[in-house]
Amino acid sequence: MSMRVGTRFILATSVLTLAACTTTSGVSVTERAATVGTSGTGGSTGTTSPSTIAPGQPVGQLSWAGCNDEAVSDPTLQCATLTVPLDHSDPASDTIELALVKVPASGTREGAVLFNPGGPGGSGFDPIASSGTVIQQQLGIDRFDLIGFDPRGVDRSNGIRCVDDAFMEAHLYLDDTPDTPDEQRLLDENDQGFVAGCKKAYGDTLRFYSTEATARDMDLIRAALGDDQISYLGISYGTYLGAVYATLFPDRVRAMVLDSAYEPNGDTTDQQYLTQIVGFEGAFNDWAAWCKGNTECPFDAADVGARWDALQTALDETPLTVDGRTVNQSTLQTATSAALYSPTDWPVLADALAKAEQGDGAGILSLADSYEGRNADGTFDTLFQSIGIIECASGIEQQPPADAEALLAKIKAQAPRFGGDTTLADLTDTTGQCSDLMPKQQPVQLDYAGDGPIVVIGGANDPATPIRWAKEMTAALGANARMVTFTGEGHGQLLSSNCITTIEGSLLADLQLPDADTTCDPDPVVAKPDWWSELPTVADQQPLELPAVKAALGLSDTLGYGETRVTSMSGAEADQAWNDALTAAGFSDVGSQDIGIDGVSDHAYLAPNGDLLLVLALDPSAFDTNDLNSAKSSVPPDKSVVLLAYVPQ
Repeated sequence: MSMRVGTRFILATSVLTLAACTTTSGVSVTERAATVGTSGTGGSTGTTSPSTIAPGQPVGQLSWAGCNDEAVSDPTLQCATLTVPLDHSDPASDTIELALVKVPASGTREGAVLFNPGGPGGSGFDPIASSGTVIQQQLGIDRFDLIGFDPRGVDRSNGIRCVDDAFMEAHLYLDDTPDTPDEQRLLDENDQGFVAGCKKAYGDTLRFYSTEATARDMDLIRAALGDDQISYLGISYGTYLGAVYATLFPDRVRAMVLDSAYEPNGDTTDQQYLTQIVGFEGAFNDWAAWCKGNTECPFDAADVGARWDALQTALDETPLTVDGRTVNQSTLQTATSAALYSPTDWPVLADALAKAEQGDGAGILSLADSYEGRNADGTFDTLFQSIGIIECASGIEQQPPADAEALLAKIKAQAPRFGGDTTLADLTDTTGQCSDLMPKQQPVQLDYAGDGPIVVIGGANDPATPIRWAKEMTAALGANARMVTFTGEGHGQLLSSNCITTIEGSLLADLQLPDADTTCDPDPVVAKPDWWSELPTVADQQPLELPAVKAALGLSDTLGYGETRVTSMSGAEADQAWNDALTAAGFSDVGSQDIGIDGVSDHAYLAPNGDLLLVLALDPSAFDTNDLNSAKSSVPPDKSVVLLAYVPQ
């Protein structure tokens, strides 16, 4: 069985950029890059090496220049490529190109911080291209280059594509409880077609797309930068990548932040199957408890879980159709998993579920699509093709259970919703597993003996990387690693908690480790400011709660207080109308800028008491972009949206 709890990375580019320009603090990035797929298995120790480039290994060159990538709108960022060997044991073999993007250091450069958001298979280029400047500023690491890169096998860096987009589309959200021969055929065809496509496209080279190989790529990046040591910020699977680097090159580590730790070594067979689905089961129960009795939750019920179950059954029996696409119980499961990565998306899920009950499945489909890496134009990124390959090449795979019936009983008892459809065949059928793609590989066992300090972040309620892994990773990395516990909900705390931000920034900037047993609580919810009632009235502006728009822009309730309006005006007209009304009411216009999303106009204002008000006007065309397409289904047709947001300074 493969548990597809995927990766989404939605950045609050607009809110973050404007807030940064007005020197506010405490802004957050919504991050969902998670360990996707199976939990790992133990194995023999991976091969280690001295922390020098191997004899005969050429050091590549980095020629930084302006970026021509459409993901980059900030002209201060720089891009480069680095040539690395496909097979590190044979530097003279075939090569691949790694794509890098850099937020340059300001002032006297003191080094570089490499970034990876997880996956495996998540782009490290895109988040730095979108919000790298804000991440750098908020962490206080301005003296360091902040560098994102697509790891080997991901998107721009020889991204793995075993099948084309048409195949991906035809096999998306398959009915995992097949009732007809066609439904079973599609399930069989999915695994078999992917394996056949991989073998045809890559032959026996798939084993070179491992975590260890990517860690060795990182050391070539370090060498090409001319630095003796490197700092690193990794999230989710990115924590394992960082820990593997620390194991292989201990004296090259200056400092590491490993946020939402994933440690695949040493899990029992039961833990391999149960850890993540039980984590998501717990997150679902927390979401249901939030929804029950909450006037802001449109999916409220005496038993929220039972209401969700009924919708799942209905979609299995009678799927909905949205723009010719099927929305079934698999789409619902995917959408629910996506929303459980962050409490910011809890109201988005509730809104989508309530609408699906009324026959509108667009919200569910939108959540699921963003989770699966499906772009607005129907193309796909490489995430869900590279995940399995990287896991197999890294030796991260589930072992067949010795007693499948006993394990099945545990799955159904401990995770009735996220494991309820599991069958004995799922636990015993090896079709499409690692053995079909490559010889068995061994994972790198973590063992760090360096002097560079490491902070490991574990979330008490993290669904994708439960806190047990953080404890195990901290122990494996030795005396210079220290664990911090986040008590709130969600996965990945990069800039989403002031306490965590301070700790991560202090380590990366100044090598300061937190006290032992440090705990961080969630930030408090931002209340509506007293002056909000004094906002002017603007014609043709109807209040409408649009949680998906807030989520797409990264506006959590701990970042700021916000309200949305819809209007028949264009985005530019709405922006001008609010500018006229606010300046007339005594609000000071402190500027606007192009935030890099087509169809979005923005202004920042100071209220009479000095508070910051952000106004973002989103033209209907903005919801056709990849940045905001996840919210399109919730917006009335041909309407612009205005987001008013108070962000404490």
